[in-house]
Amino acid sequence: MSRRRDPEGVGAARTVRQQMRGLLLREELAFDTLRALLGLSVRDLEDELLHVARSARSRGERLVVSPPSCLACGHPFRDRESRHLHAPGRCPACRSERIRDPSFRLLPR
Repeated sequence: MSRRRDPEGVGAARTVRQQMRGLLLREELAFDTLRALLGLSVRDLEDELLHVARSARSRGERLVVSPPSCLACGHPFRDRESRHLHAPGRCPACRSERIRDPSFRLLPR
């Protein structure tokens, strides 16, 4: 029996990375939305996103990351994405805990 290939990468027979790639090629998704859709922990989702970013380069794609920002004062967390892909717990500028999640999208180069 041959398996029909799902070009979008979303389906029950697909790996988590293939599902994630298919989702991110279609639309920009926030970190917590991806966690809910894929059923992963924060650490597991970060690991998978880093792997998807590495393998995207070999396919001629790039992972675009919209950094998190504080909803209270607007402080952007631009330098954070090199270390962490999830939102911090609180803003260093105003101490608010209302932080917008980072969002991700796969784009062709």
